[in-house]
Amino acid sequence: MTSEQIPGEDSCMALLKRYDTPDHIILHSKRVWEVGRLLGLELIRKNLPVDMDLLRASCLLHDVGKYPCILDGSGFHDIRGEQILELEGFPNVARIVVQHVILRSSLDDPIAEEHVVFYADKRVVHDVVVSLEERFEYLEDTYGKTPQAIEGLRIMKENTFKLEKKLFLHLDFEPNDLCSLLDDCDPRSR
Repeated sequence: MTSEQIPGEDSCMALLKRYDTPDHIILHSKRVWEVGRLLGLELIRKNLPVDMDLLRASCLLHDVGKYPCILDGSGFHDIRGEQILELEGFPNVARIVVQHVILRSSLDDPIAEEHVVFYADKRVVHDVVVSLEERFEYLEDTYGKTPQAIEGLRIMKENTFKLEKKLFLHLDFEPNDLCSLLDDCDPRSR
């Protein structure tokens, strides 16, 4: 593996601005980082190897490709994000960002940063921490327009619940406790 430079928080924010990321997407990304940071620190406390710098950059930049896709009406924002981050010289961040919609790593693999980013993103609607059930209701309402999309979301939901179970085997709190451990959460998620 190369000794890649991982962008710090200020560099991540500058990169989001460079790609004209709207404020509401930036707020979502910051919230995903709050969830990811909580999970990552607890995993480290349980002696699981988590690179917090890589996790931070991946959480903050996971939607860097979203607005460019909205503007030109093409592509998948996870793949566009990967392309942007490769171009910017951050291949390790790109490898994780491309997995925030469809997890390419096996659920049988050891817990890694891509698992945390994928899961943290699934716990945040806009900038509010919600349950997985609420997140998937939102996803189904927003993206479940075709039978293929509905089936894809069903599979994603099933895999996300499996990942949640695996992640929380290592943690001293339950998924429903996540919101109470963070401030300013949706009361329905407590």
